[in-house]
Amino acid sequence: MLPRSLKLALPLCLLAFAALLPAVAYAQLVTRERVEFAVARTDERIALADELVAAPDHVQAAAELSAARALQSSARAELARGDDRLRAALDLTLRARGRADRAIALVKGLPDPDRVLVQVERTREILDRASERMQDCRLDRALALMRVAGEMQTRAEAAVRESRYLAALQFTLSARERAFRALRLCNREDDLGESAGRAIERTAAVLERAREQVSESTESSVRVLFQRSETTQREAEQNLSVGRPDAALRLTLNARTLAHRVIRQLRDRR
Repeated sequence: MLPRSLKLALPLCLLAFAALLPAVAYAQLVTRERVEFAVARTDERIALADELVAAPDHVQAAAELSAARALQSSARAELARGDDRLRAALDLTLRARGRADRAIALVKGLPDPDRVLVQVERTREILDRASERMQDCRLDRALALMRVAGEMQTRAEAAVRESRYLAALQFTLSARERAFRALRLCNREDDLGESAGRAIERTAAVLERAREQVSESTESSVRVLFQRSETTQREAEQNLSVGRPDAALRLTLNARTLAHRVIRQLRDRR
C-alpha cells in the first residue's frame, strides 16, 4: 500500500509529465527539412518586404526589415552548425519572419509597378536558366519544385497584366525561391557572376528600347530619368568588371527599373 504522501504527489507528477508531452512532440517534429522550408519562407517574406520598403520615408519599416535580415542571418548560421541547432534556427527564422511582416504592415501600400515588372522578368530568367542546368537531374523532389515554380510564375505574369502588383510580387518571389531550392537539390546552383552578366545583357536590351522612344520625346524629365538609368547600368558593368557581381546585379536591376519607368511614362503621355 502506497504512503499517503506518495498518493498525493502521484497526480501532480502525472500532470507534470503530461505537460511535457507537447514539448517532446514538438522537438521530434523539428526536422532539417522543416527548418529549411521555414527559412525559405522567411526569405520570401524578407524579399517582399525589401520591395515594399523602398521609399526613404519608411524609416521604422526599414528598421524592422534590418532586424529581420539580422535574425535570418543568425538562423542560417545556426542551421549550418548542425542538426543539434535546428530548434534555435527555427526560432530565429520565425522571429525574422515576424519582423518582416511588421515591416510590410507598417508600409501598408503596394510595390512600385516598375520594380515588380523587373522582378517578374528576373524570375523568368532564373527559371529558364534553371531548366537548362537541370536537364540531367532526375530527382523527383527537384522536378516537382520546378513544376510548382513554373505555375506560380505564370500566375505572377498574369497578375502583372491585370495590374495586381502585390500578388505578382508574391507569386514571382515564391517561384524564384522554389527554383533556387531545386537547383540546390541537384547541386546546380547558379554562378552569381554569370547571373549578373546575363542580367546586364537583359537590361541593355530594355535600355535600347527606352533609348529609341526617348529620342522621339522632348520631355526633359524623361530624358533625365533615362540618363540615370544609363549611369546606373554603367556602374553595374564596372562592378562586374572588378569582381563584385552582387553589386552589379543590384545596380543593373535598378537601371532596368528606371528604363521601364521611362517607357511607361512615355506610353502614358501619348
